Amino acid sequence: MSSEPTPVDPKKPDLEESTNVREAHADVLRTATAAAREQHLRENGLEPVSVWIMIAGFIVALVGGSVLLSSGEFFSYDSLVREGYVQAVNESGPEVDPTAPVVDAYMKKGGSIYATRCASCHTPGGTGDGANFPPLAGSEWVNTSGAVPSLVILHGLAGQIEVAGKTYNGNMPPMGDGLTDFELAALLYFIQNSWGNEVGKIYGPEQIAEIRKIADSVTGGQTTAEELKKHLDQELPGEYLTEDKQINLKTGEVVDAAQ
Repeated sequence: MSSEPTPVDPKKPDLEESTNVREAHADVLRTATAAAREQHLRENGLEPVSVWIMIAGFIVALVGGSVLLSSGEFFSYDSLVREGYVQAVNESGPEVDPTAPVVDAYMKKGGSIYATRCASCHTPGGTGDGANFPPLAGSEWVNTSGAVPSLVILHGLAGQIEVAGKTYNGNMPPMGDGLTDFELAALLYFIQNSWGNEVGKIYGPEQIAEIRKIADSVTGGQTTAEELKKHLDQELPGEYLTEDKQINLKTGEVVDAAQ
């Protein structure tokens, strides 16, 4: 009898004599079952929606739809306001515009206009830049008739002008476009009574009307120093406002203190 091992058939499984085929088969089945079970597990948030939640959502949608369909009447004026309703009358009377003493109002309004239209050249302190833009503080052209600075504001200024002993040769454009009479009066008062200037005159409607008339008579665009000299002693007609006057802060009109 030969002692050589029996040749292995590649078509048949190579099982050791100690292998329990039944137990091995059972292990294979358990592994396959566990793998199949794991494939059916879902991540959080992917679980099936509860039937009760679906029913509740359907009811909410049904109620919401019925409200929208009836919104034409549901939100109507008649359904929200009781019959015979009348808006209450304000027993305190009509709304009154704010007022202030004329000096306070002119300084505040004029200062605001100066800050937006003039300060970039003449500086917030009215000192000018010493080279191209003359000072307004202490200027002989400012401390005079209100017609003179008004012409510069409304027409601008071209050519040479001497201010406080120094000659300037600038080209100032008109800066009064769109100013109301109230705003022009306030700006004049602010310039003529700031930085040591003490003209003291409070211009009212009569004076501003005369200033407008003078400005309309000047032709040829920008004004000049020669034109300004004609109005240095210009008297403006009418009575000037006094410090005890109250004015409407919106319109600039004088308000009767008895009202």
